[in-house]
Amino acid sequence: MPDSITANLSLPLMAAAQAQKHVTHNEALVGLDTLVQLAVLDKDLTAPPANPAEGDRYLIAGASPTGAWAGWGGRVVRYQDGAWRSFPPRPGWLAFVADEADLYTYTGMAWASFRSTLTVLQNLTRLGIGTTADAGNPFAAKLNKALWTALTTGEGGTGDLRTTLNKQAAGNVLSLLFQSGFSGRAELGLTGDDDLRVKVSGDGGTWREALRVDRNTGGLDFAAAEASAPIAGTVDLGGLGALRVVLTGSGTVTSFGTAPNRVRLLRFTGAATLTHDAASLALPGGANLVTAAGDTAVAVSDAAGTWRVVDYARASGKAVTGPAAAEILDASGSGRSVLTGSPSTGAGALGVGAANIPTFAGVNVVASGFDGTVSFESQQAPATSYRRKTLFSSVNVGGGNDLLVRSSRPSDGAFVDHVLSASAPGTILTTGSTAVSPTFAGMTVTNGGVFGDLRVNAGGNAFEAGGSIAFGIAQLQNYGPMAMVQGRLGNATGSELQGDLVVMTRPVGASGAALLERMRVTSRGLVGIGTANPQVALDVGGGAGARLGGVTAAAAYFGIGNNAAWGGIVLGSGANGNTPFVAASRDGNGNPLALSLQAGSVTAACLLPNGNVGIGTTNPGALLDVAGSAAIGGTLKLGTYIVSTLPAGVFGSVVHVSNGRKVGEGSGSGTGVVAYYSNGNWRRLSDDSPVAA
Repeated sequence: MPDSITANLSLPLMAAAQAQKHVTHNEALVGLDTLVQLAVLDKDLTAPPANPAEGDRYLIAGASPTGAWAGWGGRVVRYQDGAWRSFPPRPGWLAFVADEADLYTYTGMAWASFRSTLTVLQNLTRLGIGTTADAGNPFAAKLNKALWTALTTGEGGTGDLRTTLNKQAAGNVLSLLFQSGFSGRAELGLTGDDDLRVKVSGDGGTWREALRVDRNTGGLDFAAAEASAPIAGTVDLGGLGALRVVLTGSGTVTSFGTAPNRVRLLRFTGAATLTHDAASLALPGGANLVTAAGDTAVAVSDAAGTWRVVDYARASGKAVTGPAAAEILDASGSGRSVLTGSPSTGAGALGVGAANIPTFAGVNVVASGFDGTVSFESQQAPATSYRRKTLFSSVNVGGGNDLLVRSSRPSDGAFVDHVLSASAPGTILTTGSTAVSPTFAGMTVTNGGVFGDLRVNAGGNAFEAGGSIAFGIAQLQNYGPMAMVQGRLGNATGSELQGDLVVMTRPVGASGAALLERMRVTSRGLVGIGTANPQVALDVGGGAGARLGGVTAAAAYFGIGNNAAWGGIVLGSGANGNTPFVAASRDGNGNPLALSLQAGSVTAACLLPNGNVGIGTTNPGALLDVAGSAAIGGTLKLGTYIVSTLPAGVFGSVVHVSNGRKVGEGSGSGTGVVAYYSNGNWRRLSDDSPVAA
């Protein structure tokens, strides 16, 4: 260290026998005045301020200052006697920055905020607040209150607060343990797996799971231990503190207490009377209820503490839906019934009242013998006729479980019977087992507002013919049916059965003749007209062909069939299409044309199967063959080639050669010519000379 300056602050020292000692002394005092109690105005300037005051100090934190501060990055500077002096810092120096009200320390490399150092704690191994942290509890706090609050948006936060606790894997434990006297009483968290669980303990050693929430489904499972209470005038269900309660003994209960907003699942061990009170204990049907061993109930209380039994079931599982005087039970059960009669003798009738007509989803009538019966009868007879009565009964008339419909005639009260046969579905029998054919003025089959099923099955042992719907005329009954729709067994393939739909009509003028099949729809969706074995979606057979339109000379006509003159397809007019417009006709040699346009009996244009089109000829020899003159109102575009790709020509062919030379053009500079084919080569149309590139 030079003897001319001090070791730490680099203050100048006076030399022995030095002249003008006051200069050195004053310089050292200025250095002390600068560095002792160091407080600077700013640290962020990179160039000297415009009007500094005598003695102003700055800290140059930037790396590249300019002007009079150039090269002084990181130094402390002072304005003195119209000039700037710099002081290189040493590690550990402290400087107060006035415009930030912050203390900075020099690390040897840069100036660091001392306040940020105090507000950031990193990698602490232990932290104790009001107590001593140890290895078992590296973070310990002993206090009476703690507050966590969100950083607001005005403070640069989001206003939210979320505390995250994380465990290594599903098999580890992540929980909040609640203790009393340092003995565990409750635990909430992910204990042993990733389902949320709540456990409780009475001694800190034995734990019972009270609640579990499935992590995948959100399903809730909770333990519900059963509390017990004896039957009494008031049984305070809310004070028992359990969801399930067993009420033991017998007696009369008038109240379940006044605890609000509770739910209890009740079980009874004996005969007790629950007293209905709409203001405190409301029971099903609004009447007292006698319990029995094994009965269960669900009771709830509202916000005012009024209890209501919302569900009650006997030990057998049968629900009690009304008061004790209106329970619907088996005749052998206890209690009374809305059915007339008694539990011992059974019920004879069901009273449902007349003011409001009930609606039943279904009625099942089971007789003790063979026949169950449902009957309907008017209360009073009209003045001019007998009382009306209709009876439905299960009988055995046609050899099976048949349905008897018996109705009384208003004229004399005599019964008329009709039986729907079970052994011959679709047949209506008389009482004497004689089949009859019902007559319908009309029939509408619906099912819930949409079309329902009308099923017609064949009777007897018929196998090939299915059910039929016949159409006739009442005044011509001797003729038999005029038409019929019938289900048939179609052509079988292997073990496959096919159900076909057949439409039949009577031949014109044939009295009593058999109906003839006119159309068939197979189970494969094929439609045959004139054939019973269609092979395609629409198969018209029998040589009749198919046509749309009339047969008069003025009618339009479309026909498919064997037309001797025009072939298989004809579009035109006249009787049977004798004036065709478009037809699949024949050429002069009798060969079929793919398509022809007709002008009466003359073929104006045709399309051959090979793709050639003829105009004025039925035997085109090229893709387009015009017999006669052709007038072109617009431009005619020729095929374009180059000399090297010119095709083998046909006499009279005309093309465009894009690199052919015109008259006067040199070799290799052809700009294109029109050429025709003559005498075995292509020649320029302009001067009949050979085409060259």
